[in-house]
Amino acid sequence: MKEIIITENESNQRLDRFLGKLMPQASKGFLQKMLRKKRIKLNGQKSDPNTMITLGDKLQIYFSEETILGFRQSDKTEKTAKNRNVPLAVIYEDKDLLVLNKPAELLTQPDKTGETSLIDLAVAYLTEKGDYDPIENLTFTPACANRLDKNTTGVVLVPKNFQTLQMVNEAIREDATKKVYFAMVLGEPPEKGEIVGYLKKDPETNTVSFSEEPTSDKDKKAQLSYQNLGVRSGYSLLKITLGTGRSHQIRVQLSAMGYPILGDPKYGNRRLNIRLYEDFGVRSQLLHSASFTLIPMNKTFVAPLPPAFEKILRSFGFKATLTLEA
Repeated sequence: MKEIIITENESNQRLDRFLGKLMPQASKGFLQKMLRKKRIKLNGQKSDPNTMITLGDKLQIYFSEETILGFRQSDKTEKTAKNRNVPLAVIYEDKDLLVLNKPAELLTQPDKTGETSLIDLAVAYLTEKGDYDPIENLTFTPACANRLDKNTTGVVLVPKNFQTLQMVNEAIREDATKKVYFAMVLGEPPEKGEIVGYLKKDPETNTVSFSEEPTSDKDKKAQLSYQNLGVRSGYSLLKITLGTGRSHQIRVQLSAMGYPILGDPKYGNRRLNIRLYEDFGVRSQLLHSASFTLIPMNKTFVAPLPPAFEKILRSFGFKATLTLEA
């Protein structure tokens, strides 16, 4: 029998969800069966799967250590060690939160390709510092609270504990955030504008389409506003404020209005992208998450532009250093 005492990182969640995180290789049905048969007890008692666990609760699991280990993920420690020496661009850090400036050509989180992601590097960094122990933390692993596309750069938040993750997720869910981006686009949008419409994602192609009116009940409403900071040779520099946070939102909405982001391989101008690559070495869309404000925490995190973006700005005659008040 193994007894687990619930800490702050595990508290305030349903018992079945905790067990699913603790033993992800065990099926939900199996774990519920073990609760019914009292092979898993909470504070020595039979408990329902939806029981909320709290700080100091004691969970008794009547499995062997080998069985429990078999139901747990086996590659977390190995993957952490593998990426331990890769540097990160840290914008802000305290005991609860790590904020990073994500580079281009890096996934925010793992996908089926198995590529190293930003969160892999962040977990390795926190492990090396001693802020996170993948062995001692039973169910909590640091995760990115917000996501950026692989080739979008800028602010990504990584809460270090479950309580901070809950707080940041709630702020995002309740629209208690402000997100500002910079983008270089083809064309000359008006000085100011707003784009409102509906997005539909095709999971098979991982592409998103835009329409001004919903085409089905699965369409997601998307809203952004922008300010045109200047035009050079038919290209514009935009400051964008997101009203919603949808997959590929900025890229799709600007492209649908006739202003594709430079370097965007999915929604951009292919011929222009080839020329930008040949002339300037542009490999990804010129879209940068410049700032992220958590209103409940009264904190704003700012990410400097990547060198490749600054180089393009100088080449087109823009200021290489932008401010959020620009």
